[in-house]
Amino acid sequence: MKNLITFLLLLFVTPFAETGDSTAVAGKTAAWITLEGDVDPGMNDYARRAIAEAIQQKPDYIIFEINTFGGRLDAAFDIVDTIMGVKGPKTVTLVRNKAISAGALISLASKELYMLHGTTIGDCAPIVQNSDGTPQIIGEKIQSPLRAKFRNLAQKNQYPELLSAAMVTPELEVLELKHKDSVLVIDGKKYAKWTEADKAFWGSPKVLVPEGELLTMTDEEALAFKFSKATLESPQALEKILGITRTIKVEISTGEKIARFIGTISGILLIVGFGALYLEFKTPGMGIFGVIGITAIAAVFFGQFAGQLDNYFPAILLVIGALLFIVEILILPGTFLFGIGGIGFMIAALALIFKDSSLPSFMPILFSDTAPWIRGLFYIMSCAVTALLLPIVFSRYIVQLLPEGWTPMLSTDLAEAKSPTEAISSISIGMEGVATTPLRPVGHAKINGILLDVQTHGDIIESGTPVRVIAVSDGRIWVSPTAEES
Repeated sequence: MKNLITFLLLLFVTPFAETGDSTAVAGKTAAWITLEGDVDPGMNDYARRAIAEAIQQKPDYIIFEINTFGGRLDAAFDIVDTIMGVKGPKTVTLVRNKAISAGALISLASKELYMLHGTTIGDCAPIVQNSDGTPQIIGEKIQSPLRAKFRNLAQKNQYPELLSAAMVTPELEVLELKHKDSVLVIDGKKYAKWTEADKAFWGSPKVLVPEGELLTMTDEEALAFKFSKATLESPQALEKILGITRTIKVEISTGEKIARFIGTISGILLIVGFGALYLEFKTPGMGIFGVIGITAIAAVFFGQFAGQLDNYFPAILLVIGALLFIVEILILPGTFLFGIGGIGFMIAALALIFKDSSLPSFMPILFSDTAPWIRGLFYIMSCAVTALLLPIVFSRYIVQLLPEGWTPMLSTDLAEAKSPTEAISSISIGMEGVATTPLRPVGHAKINGILLDVQTHGDIIESGTPVRVIAVSDGRIWVSPTAEES
C-alpha cells in the first residue's frame, strides 16, 4: 500500500515539477551593459553604477557587451574587481568587435565568454610612449601584478591559465603536446629542460604562442583554445542560447557621457586653460582670455564629478546660464557672447527636464525614434519661435485692422513719440545730469530733462550723484561723476 501511494505521488507531482523547470529556463532575464570606447575612469564609474542598478533588478545574467582597444590599467583593475564581486547573477561577456589590452582583462572577469564572428581578443601588455613616440612595454614592476590578475581570473573562471599569461608576457613561449587522447600545454622553457625520453614520448610540439609575441586570438582561435564558449552571429543568438526572454538595458547617463568626453580632451583643455590665463596675466584688466582659461580648467575638474551629478544636470545648466547672464549684464556688457551662452544653457536645462507627458499628443508620433530630450528641445524651440513671432504679427497686422477705440495703441502717443536715437542725438559731451538709479556700471540718469540709459567705464555711482557726459558713441552715453571731472 505504501509503495502504491508513493507511485501515485510521483505520477502526479513529476509533470508539474518539469513544467516549473521549463518555465524557469525559458523565462530568463538579462541585464545588458555596454562597455565601449577607451577604458578610463568614466567607464569605471558607469560600470559600477550600471552593475549596481542591474543587481537591483535581480536578473539571471549580467551581460557585458565589450568593444574597446583598451586604455588605463587602473580603471580596468577597478572594473574587473567590480565584476568579480557580483553575487547572484551570472556574468557573461560578449565581444562585439574587439577586446584588446585592458578590454581583454575585463572580458575574462566574467564567468563565460562569447564572441561574435570576426572579433578579436588579447594583447594586454602595458605600454608607454618613448620621447620619440615609439611604444615600449612597461617593466616587470607593472607586468607582475598584471600577470597575477590574469592568473586569478583564469583560475576562478576556468580559462586556460598559461595562455592567459601569454596575453601579457612577450617572453613566454607556449607549446602544445599531444599523445593519443592527451593534450598538454606547457611553457617552452620548461619543455627545453625535459629529458629526451619525455620529448620522444610526447612527440614534436606545436607552437601556440611564439616567444616575443603576445597572444591575440580571433573568435575561432578563442573557441579552439577554450576561452570562448561559442562564436555567434548576433547578440540575439546569445539570448537564445541562454534562454533569455526579457532584457534590461542599463544605458550610460548624460553625466557619464559628458565625464567621458571631458576625459578624452582634458589634456587639450588644460593647455588651452593655462595658455589663456598666461595671456590674461599679460593683458590689463579682466577680459575674454581670463574667462576662457577659468572655464577650460573648471571643465577638467567638473569632468571628475560629472558622472555622479547626472540627476542635477538641469539645475547645474540653469545656474550656469543665469551666471552667464549676470556676466553679460554687470561685468562684460555688450559682448553678447555670454548672453547667447546663457540662453543656450537654459534651453538645454529645459530640454533635459522635459517629459513626454508634458508634450502634445502628436509630438511622440513625429519623433518616436528620437531621444526624449530631442523632442523636448524641438518643443521648446517651437514655443520660443511662436512666442517671438506671434506678438510681432499681431501688433503689425491684426491690431491695425481694429476700429478706433478698440486698439490698445494710442495714435496720439505714437505720433508724438520720439525714438531713443532722437533722444541720444540731442545729448552732447559736457552736459550734466543726475543719476536716478545706481550705475553698476549701467543704469539711468536724467540729462537735459530726458531720462536715459547711461553707463560708466567701470565706476560704481550711487543714485542721486551728479554726472557729466564724457562720450557719446554707437548709441551709448558714457558718464562720470561731476566731481571727478571738475
